[in-house]
Amino acid sequence: MTGVLSQGALQQIIQVAQGFYARKDRAHDLEHALRVREWGRKLALEEGADIIVIELAALLHDIGRSGAVEKTHAESSAGLAVNILQKNGYSEGIVKQVKEAIISHSREAGHEPKTLEAKILYDADKLDFVGAIGLGRLFTWAGVQGWTLVGENSCEKFYYDRICSYRDHLFTQSAKTYFDPLFLYMEGFWQQLRAERLKLSNSGQADTI
Repeated sequence: MTGVLSQGALQQIIQVAQGFYARKDRAHDLEHALRVREWGRKLALEEGADIIVIELAALLHDIGRSGAVEKTHAESSAGLAVNILQKNGYSEGIVKQVKEAIISHSREAGHEPKTLEAKILYDADKLDFVGAIGLGRLFTWAGVQGWTLVGENSCEKFYYDRICSYRDHLFTQSAKTYFDPLFLYMEGFWQQLRAERLKLSNSGQADTI
């Protein structure tokens, strides 16, 4: 673990990031970035990573989601982050590490996390998509995408196709330890949902919930 951001430096980056996140969907807003930062700090302390790099990368990792100029939101976010950090006087070493972490926090373009900091950002981002917060984000994202609760193009399908496989791709043991109870909470929700839908269906009350 090396260094921490001063409150002044941190607030400066948060203030800049807030302008970008104000244009994003509510599932990928500043609150999401702040939670990823907290997860990242926690993992960094346990794994011995550079907290400054992780905090900066977490705060800026989704700023390119709207109006992306690159092929993926991760690439757009990385480009914007470089400009922001350079204007705020960060060293080229930090800028390079933050860019690498952001560009590989999503596998959209085939970028794989290679540094410890990149792996931790990847894991921290996934941890914010499980548990009660994960369910809230899933339903919020569904509203943006126009998904139904179950069926094709639904919350249920995204959960089983994507979220259920997250653990297999986590890089740190610390993240896996935190992931498991949060995932069990989500599993309980979907089991309860299936039970309620089956009960209603068997009683003839509803088949389209």
